[in-house]
Amino acid sequence: MNWALIFAATLVACEILLALPFQAKLSTVTGFSTKAARVVSSAKVSDHWKERALPAFALRIGLACMALLGMLVLIIVPFGLAGLLYDGGPVALTETMLRPLVTLGMIVGSIGYMKLRVGGGAKAQSDYSATDRFLHRVALGAPVLPEVIHDVERGLYLKGAPPSREGAHVFVCGLARAGTTILTRELYNTGQFGSLTYRDMPFVMAPNLWTNLSRSSKMEAKDRAHGDGIQVDLDSPEALDEVFWRVTCGGDYIRDDGLALHKPDADALSGYADFISLVLRRTGKERYLSKNNNNILRIPALAGYFPKARFIVPVRDPLQHANSLLGQHKRFQTADAFETDYFTWLAHHEFGKAHRPFLFKGRPLTSPDDVNYWLETWIATYSHLNAVRAKVGAALRFVSYERLCGDPAYRAALWQSLGIEDAAFAEMREIPQKPVDGVRPELAEAAAALYAEIGRF
Repeated sequence: MNWALIFAATLVACEILLALPFQAKLSTVTGFSTKAARVVSSAKVSDHWKERALPAFALRIGLACMALLGMLVLIIVPFGLAGLLYDGGPVALTETMLRPLVTLGMIVGSIGYMKLRVGGGAKAQSDYSATDRFLHRVALGAPVLPEVIHDVERGLYLKGAPPSREGAHVFVCGLARAGTTILTRELYNTGQFGSLTYRDMPFVMAPNLWTNLSRSSKMEAKDRAHGDGIQVDLDSPEALDEVFWRVTCGGDYIRDDGLALHKPDADALSGYADFISLVLRRTGKERYLSKNNNNILRIPALAGYFPKARFIVPVRDPLQHANSLLGQHKRFQTADAFETDYFTWLAHHEFGKAHRPFLFKGRPLTSPDDVNYWLETWIATYSHLNAVRAKVGAALRFVSYERLCGDPAYRAALWQSLGIEDAAFAEMREIPQKPVDGVRPELAEAAAALYAEIGRF
């Protein structure tokens, strides 16, 4: 009877939440708070106009907060009514609900129910419903919940998970738009690897706990937001494991001005090995496949901790690559607030409004709206990776995207080096060359020299 009351109250509370404009009011609070902060910090706005604008912002924020408070009261009402029927009364009900496992079960169950209730499943970011956006904010954007859920995942499943430190794992990483996504898909399609997929969203930190709730979700394959013709569905591998690093030690390398080199300590590396083990348990595989461009910040540490791992770094023609990055940066300037938050939660700062550059030797000198900015980024990134290769040796391998597309023998050699039987490349295709204008000659020359140096693939 008692558990039935908790279950019923939770479902009713979920239905109330779905019916209320909770997300809209929350967006009002965050939106006007951001605007107020910008006005206060702006040197272009006089004190006179600040004094006139801030009360208006405060009024809008206050009214939205009052509306949110009223909605929260309505959401709590079902539990108050359940307390009247609960053995021991409202106090006993509250004590039961505050037990860690009960609280977690209610949170996960509620999110799973609402996800299924609205026809859940991964979508292109701009296609997320208000409820989906709320669920992602709770699961990824909350400061404590991802860690709590991960701790429960470890407690429930780590003991039965396979060890991962000696696994022949593959980490695909590099500069965005180098072909990391398509190469990861080709590797995943061999069937030899376990990997995070869109089905693990938004509870990336709890792949086993979440799998039972998301297993029945379906989504037709559709073009991803990049507009590059790559289609994704729930079972497509994706760059999601950076969530682990952001949640556990993001303050060590994620800065306001960019992403710094990351030297995770032994505890962080051990925790990441446990995370890999949990993914392998869910997938039933022995080898982990990661697609995570931010791993270029920590390759020496990962290579030292996982002695049999291999780091595959795709390389493209630098001018074509820089031009592609510029195009994506412009494309994602139209992203809405949720899309920007989404990429921030995943620590995807490659381009767009959420862009934060890699800080190898400081920020590029030019504007991100200039192709030379991205060519500077290309030179800095691959200079760093070339130096890393000198440290880790054969653990890191550069691969030419162009040769992967057109040279079967080159593909076979890569597969052989990774212990994979020769398999067809089903998706990789050549990218048409485009004219690139406005490149500074000295940058083009430096990029060409570096490309030739690392091009002895």
